[in-house]
Amino acid sequence: FLVCPVGQVSQPGPTIYNSNGDLVWSDPSIGPCTDLNLQMFDGQQYLTMWVGFGLAANMPQTGTGNGVAVMMNSEYEIVKNVSAVNPMGTDLHEFNIVQPANKTALVTAYNPIPFDLSSIGGLANGWYLNSIIQEVDIASGRILFNWSSVDHIPLSESYNNISLTGEGTSSTHAWDGVHVNSIAKDREGNYLVSSRHCQTIYKIAKNGTILWRLGGKISDFTAIGNDTEFHWQHHARWRNDETQISLFDDGAASIELTVIVDEPVATGKYLNVDQKTMTVSLAKRFFPSPNSDLSLAEGSTEPYGDTVVVGYGNNPWVTVHDFASASVLFSAIIGPNNASFHGINNYRAFQTSTLQFAGHPKQPPAVALSGGDVYVSWNGATHVASYTLLTGHSANDVRTRVTNVPKAGFETKIHGSGIEAFFKVAALAKNGITLG
Repeated sequence: FLVCPVGQVSQPGPTIYNSNGDLVWSDPSIGPCTDLNLQMFDGQQYLTMWVGFGLAANMPQTGTGNGVAVMMNSEYEIVKNVSAVNPMGTDLHEFNIVQPANKTALVTAYNPIPFDLSSIGGLANGWYLNSIIQEVDIASGRILFNWSSVDHIPLSESYNNISLTGEGTSSTHAWDGVHVNSIAKDREGNYLVSSRHCQTIYKIAKNGTILWRLGGKISDFTAIGNDTEFHWQHHARWRNDETQISLFDDGAASIELTVIVDEPVATGKYLNVDQKTMTVSLAKRFFPSPNSDLSLAEGSTEPYGDTVVVGYGNNPWVTVHDFASASVLFSAIIGPNNASFHGINNYRAFQTSTLQFAGHPKQPPAVALSGGDVYVSWNGATHVASYTLLTGHSANDVRTRVTNVPKAGFETKIHGSGIEAFFKVAALAKNGITLG
């Protein structure tokens, strides 16, 4: 499981856990991040994430970030930075490498601009937080597509009540009327954009024109059946040959100090979207268990094989569901339950396997001797099956095998009876090959 826990975390950073809850890899030196994922670029797999400042309580503008998207190889080295062209840097919400071409990335950016907000009850000399979408050529950094909410979305579409949130008074307290939080691209080159504060998913043409709206105040779709609505959503993606859209339905929001509740429980959703008849119906809904609550921000819904992985954003939960039945197969809590930003939250959650990603850290295994026992761990090594303890009388002759023990969690304890003046530990793969 790929996560980026932030908040009340002593050493925040990108983190990978296995399905037993054991740590596989973490790098606190990177610092707070969002959206740790495994993505394909130019035929190779990379760990990708956003890093920067503007998370949780230290945000310069609530709900935004100023940083850079990074790409990391299988040795956990950052090999590429991808940036939006924007005075405020790259925002934390999206870094989506477009498939199948895997040459470009979709990123979000926010930029506060002076704006007349009097039509919605704000200041005539107010500030508007412009949501920016860019498609970036990863190799060159060239911007291939640039789109701004201020040019296309009327202020009246927003559910961000300026009289309640008090935004729009300064460049660091601009009115966040749109709040784009995800971008995807279809096979025709159009963009699927989620606006949290308009509670709308937009389909945007290559020339920037809005083709249709799903949800919100002026949806172009007719609902068939119940539970097609969503509120303050995140992570909209095309699925199943672009006949369905998956999303995370938060059901609630926290904007500045204002809490808005529309649904009692946050859920993952799949919606059937018929663009010919312009109808929408519920395909699947994935409920949290054993925990159950709304989410005030963030979240993700992502297929993985025959399952769906749901991350609950500012609730530190991850669930895995059988797609067919929607039943919960796996549930994990990253930190204390807290439906606010005073605990631990995790923007999105993804799952991968050692068949898809093999970690080969450059640093050797870490070994310590305590109380006559040897403790060994290897941060990021994904294919270690066992550890062999070797000993000897001199540093140049550590060849005598003491024991071999299966790897047990992140750190493995080896009884040290039989070791001499010098010892070392070798990490072995399942086939017996020494990895390090």
